[in-house]
Amino acid sequence: MRKKPYILRSRKKKSRVKLFLIALALLLVFVAGIAVTSLVKADRLMKQPSEPIPPYATNLLPSFQSVSFSSGGGQITLKGWLIKPEGEINRGTAILVHDQGGNRLPFGLDSAPLIRQLSREGFYTLLFDLRHSGESGGSMSSFGYAEYEDVRAAIAWTLQHVPSSPLILYGFGSGTTAIMRALDSLEDDAQRSDDETLAKEALTALDRIGALIVDTPARDSDAFISAVIRKNNNKALFWLPDAVPYAIRLSAGKSVRKDYFAYFSSLPLPVMIMGHDQDPFLKTSNYRPLIDERLRLHPERTATHLVPGTGHLEAYSGDPDAYMEALAAFLARWFPPKMD
Repeated sequence: MRKKPYILRSRKKKSRVKLFLIALALLLVFVAGIAVTSLVKADRLMKQPSEPIPPYATNLLPSFQSVSFSSGGGQITLKGWLIKPEGEINRGTAILVHDQGGNRLPFGLDSAPLIRQLSREGFYTLLFDLRHSGESGGSMSSFGYAEYEDVRAAIAWTLQHVPSSPLILYGFGSGTTAIMRALDSLEDDAQRSDDETLAKEALTALDRIGALIVDTPARDSDAFISAVIRKNNNKALFWLPDAVPYAIRLSAGKSVRKDYFAYFSSLPLPVMIMGHDQDPFLKTSNYRPLIDERLRLHPERTATHLVPGTGHLEAYSGDPDAYMEALAAFLARWFPPKMD
């Protein structure tokens, strides 16, 4: 058999190399496109303005004290209100942590009846704006990845300025994952920090936290980010629901994804879960197993107000009276009235 002329073999080899280089170039362009579009989308989500606080909101609330404290290593000023309880009873302090894009009033002006109820029943309530929300500082928000620092700052401020009583961390949407990340961070500092002062402060905070109330929780912050992307995403940009959460984590300086399924399920604190049986916004796998496992492991320490049907962060607005009745029952069980 005669061998092919050298020149033909050479041309064939060059052709294969050329095809490989073209394929490689196209792959690099595609990867670069994924990176650029993901970073751009992440930047837009993180810098999107939050809902403004209605200027007449204060007219609907009980008397309050304007407060401010710092977060982010002292670089970010957070602002809020402290609502005092009516009468002489101090049953605890509820720290409300709002959803991405919201502010210190988790349901807008409709939050007033809920806040008044907490005050009437003897609870202090700290309402504050997370970073890049409401009246607080900060150039971007991150669905809980950086906001856990704000939750810790709110806890620290409360321990210093509010009469001693149990703390109730009350989260809404992505605020629930900010709370879980804050608790995890406190436990890590209490157990592993070489700074004795920091470890002592973390332990003190953990000892004072008496319960969690979570309205529409999910197993991690990525669940909320992906849901936002899926809601309005161009199908041609199919990679964004998976890529944007990573881009946001990088931007927030928190590259490690943390799944709180096991943590939340096994948490020994009393927990109240609000929401709907079905959520059209979140994937079922991101919230329903979390609730079911919590009920399986700690049925005696878990209360639920899960409205039949479908809804996302609408359990309160759909029936405020039923919502507040369920909340009052939970608080009555775990924080019975005691005189100061």
